[in-house]
Amino acid sequence: MKKQMERIIFFLFTLSVAMYGCKKEEGLKTVITGTNLSSPKPGTLVGTFTATGGINTTGTHVMIVKPISADSIHCNWTMTAREGTFVMIQDCSRSNMTGNWYIQSGTGAYAFLNGKGTLTMMFPPNVPAGILGIETNTGTVWFHP
Repeated sequence: MKKQMERIIFFLFTLSVAMYGCKKEEGLKTVITGTNLSSPKPGTLVGTFTATGGINTTGTHVMIVKPISADSIHCNWTMTAREGTFVMIQDCSRSNMTGNWYIQSGTGAYAFLNGKGTLTMMFPPNVPAGILGIETNTGTVWFHP
């Protein structure tokens, strides 16, 4: 009976490793920098982005900005590159100019892109003339369906 119980426990352990242990969320260190160049309408910013590390690409972006409170901002950031698009969700603090982000969805080469991390924001006068803001998103990305 003891041997059977040991076999059952071993089987359940092996099954749990096979089912859950294969999902890798460690990912590759990635930096995604967005430069906001214009605001065609209130609450919308457009510009360019560069991603290096786990993904290496450049393209354009559209950011929808939604104030949540006097200090809190929620952003929906769509990045469009030649090989596909991905959407980042950001939750930021105006008082300390930092926040968190995660990948919500993707298409094309980014259909299975996942990621998360932290961000910092810079605005005039701490950015070059003509730029509305720069956001640096640092974290990890990985591909998993």
